[in-house]
Amino acid sequence: MSFKDFVKLFGPAWIALMADADAASIIGGISTGEQYGYRMIWFVLILSIPLFFIQEASGKIGVITNSGIGKLIREYYSKNVSIIAIFPVFFIDFFTYLTEYTGIVIGSYLIGINPLIGLIIFFTLHIAIVLSKRYELTERILILISLILIIASTIAIFPKLYFNESIFYFSTSKSFLYYIAINIGAVVTPPCMLIYQSSSTAIKYSKIDVDQRTKIRWVSYETIIGSIITEILIVFSEIIGTGIGDINPLDPYQLILSLGYLHYIFGILLISSAFLTLIVVSLSSSWGLLEALNKNNFRNMLKIYTLESIPAIIIVSFMIKKFSVVLNFALTLLSLSPLVVTIPAILIGIILSNRKIMKENVYSRRRIIIYYVIIILIAVGGIIGFIR
Repeated sequence: MSFKDFVKLFGPAWIALMADADAASIIGGISTGEQYGYRMIWFVLILSIPLFFIQEASGKIGVITNSGIGKLIREYYSKNVSIIAIFPVFFIDFFTYLTEYTGIVIGSYLIGINPLIGLIIFFTLHIAIVLSKRYELTERILILISLILIIASTIAIFPKLYFNESIFYFSTSKSFLYYIAINIGAVVTPPCMLIYQSSSTAIKYSKIDVDQRTKIRWVSYETIIGSIITEILIVFSEIIGTGIGDINPLDPYQLILSLGYLHYIFGILLISSAFLTLIVVSLSSSWGLLEALNKNNFRNMLKIYTLESIPAIIIVSFMIKKFSVVLNFALTLLSLSPLVVTIPAILIGIILSNRKIMKENVYSRRRIIIYYVIIILIAVGGIIGFIR
């Protein structure tokens, strides 16, 4: 693959996977690090494997069919099936909005901006980007934000590195299993990243004059790179959490005292992760639901955006002094979200094994079994979070 092809094709998988390191995942990482130090890092890194398998499948569907998941399910199975698969994701996306706006509020506190003003600023930027109808420009902005996220995370960990920390631990205690569920949830949350990768890949790759084999190969390369990087970002948040001491990681005032001058960097980290995910959620939620309903146009996209985003920002505005309630709820949702993503993930597996849709790229029996085993393991993580 030439460098020119790389530049043309880069974007959809990377952005979808960077959205995985959202505000809830960062806060979940901080909380995990506070409780267990480096001892769950091994588990977080292993999670890059199932993350790769799930996201690669979504990307390949977009390359091969030039269609999003919602549209494919509706056309090949039924409209009702597509709604059953996509609507739970739409429901989760509303709570994702709550979480990301809360992340922006906390980040604004940490960098010294009035949280309400910060909320208004980033809500306005969010509207401007999502409603611009210029996907290429939106993608460049998202890549830039992802680089800011990586840089901020890297700077924030150096004063918190401890080389004598144990990196492996396992327990059957309720607390440990809960944090296992949270970290599994961080892999598949927000579920919209499945929809984003398939739809954005279909939109972008259909306009690029590169042979399909190269496109398919690049989806795999970009997805595995993104999977590793996003899990490393969550590891970084756990490293930061290790050094914050016995404080409430949801309290920005305590974070400022604990992090010292690094609270500015951590504030940038939270805002960039939340803002990137907000945009991805907005695009994927409208793509997925409207494709499922066969009503994919700009006016309906605006309606979806209004139904999800406006109530979320109003709720967060009224709860600025009580945002820990929202984030505690987000951590609970994070532990349960593997159950929500199971339905669309199963349907993606059905598509992958459908020769009529995938043609010569249909998944082999062995690979589809591996895919379903991974989905089952992720669902078990959601069950653990539920029974906890």
